Amino acid sequence: MSDTAAAPNPTPGPDWNNWRSVTDWWFRPAVEARTWLAAAYLAVGFLATLTWFVVAIVVLSVALPLIVVAVGIPLTWLAFGLIDAMANVERRRALWVGVEIAPRPFASTPEGKARIWARLKDPARWRQVAFISSAFLVGALFFSLATAAWMLSVNVIVGIVTGATIGTVVLQSVLGVFMLGAAPRTTIQLARAFAKFTDWFLGPDPVIAMQERVDTLARHRQEILDAVAEERRRIERNLHDGVQQRLVALGIDLGLAASKLPEDPEAARALVVDAREKTRTSIGELRVIGRGLHPAILEDRGLDAALSAVVSNAEIPITLRIASGLRVPMDAEETAYFVAAEAVSNIMKHSRARAASVHIHDSEGCLHMEIHDDGRGGADMAKGSGLAGMSARVRGVDGRFDMSSPDGGPTILRVEIPHG
Repeated sequence: MSDTAAAPNPTPGPDWNNWRSVTDWWFRPAVEARTWLAAAYLAVGFLATLTWFVVAIVVLSVALPLIVVAVGIPLTWLAFGLIDAMANVERRRALWVGVEIAPRPFASTPEGKARIWARLKDPARWRQVAFISSAFLVGALFFSLATAAWMLSVNVIVGIVTGATIGTVVLQSVLGVFMLGAAPRTTIQLARAFAKFTDWFLGPDPVIAMQERVDTLARHRQEILDAVAEERRRIERNLHDGVQQRLVALGIDLGLAASKLPEDPEAARALVVDAREKTRTSIGELRVIGRGLHPAILEDRGLDAALSAVVSNAEIPITLRIASGLRVPMDAEETAYFVAAEAVSNIMKHSRARAASVHIHDSEGCLHMEIHDDGRGGADMAKGSGLAGMSARVRGVDGRFDMSSPDGGPTILRVEIPHG
């Protein structure tokens, strides 16, 4: 999908009640780097696209007539590869003016002889050819318009110096004030217009990109549903096989203690002590079962307090580092809490680690998490539902989930959760 990167900081609007502010706002683009980047983009683009056009015409005029014979096949592949390289250069050049252009994907090609004709019929390749064939004309037009704007500014300045009458000097001065602010703005807009022209030819088809986006969201939705269903089954299984049976045993012990209390107080006391231990164990199991559920402390006191409660119950030292007072939207906090809690649980169960750490910070509308342990490594996304559930949660909010876990360790989880 093609998108527009954050453009260089535009000139802020003036205070119209302050003539110094208005003057600074109008003339500032003439000395800003973005103006001269735009001018360079147009100048280099004019020369580059003219070169691309000449080279493409030569190689295609040689390769295509020879396609019927064997020698034409490698020449045609070479021609398309060369045009593809030219298109990639133009995509990268668009970053000069803050426009990011993702490549338009080529159609999948079969194996064998059909591959040649599939490449020849691929609309994306011919779209690149169309861009190379027309870009030098558009580039020349935009470069000429930008040059004319600057030349008019220069001519105005010369006219002021050589003005024969007071009226001429005043008129030229007014026009000069206007053009010295208008020329850089014109240059910037023309450069961005040419970048958008490049994006239209070389960027992904918006309809296809939207369909891919819908497919991705549908897949992420299904992954989340599967993860939630697995989490529900885990809770049901643990309640039935663990806590429920332990509470039944607890009731039996208390019943026996009550029956033995009159005749054998010591035996009754031992049963009560055992019941108390089973109660503590059951409470611990309930805490484990409840991980991933929304804790009240998360909403009341934030992510730092909620994760502090998680790591404080760990059997190994876990360093928790979170920016003081960090608060992000609740869906991002819930996702971060679930991932960290599940990761700590996995470390306790499987890693045999001696120490671990959880580091979280916020930067440019994205929550960054790194969870590290010095355990045995070898964690595999394909095995077990814990890692798959974490990954599904993160991708479900358009985040990134990366894991490094070589045999012998360490295991490092890196998670990015957008919230801006």
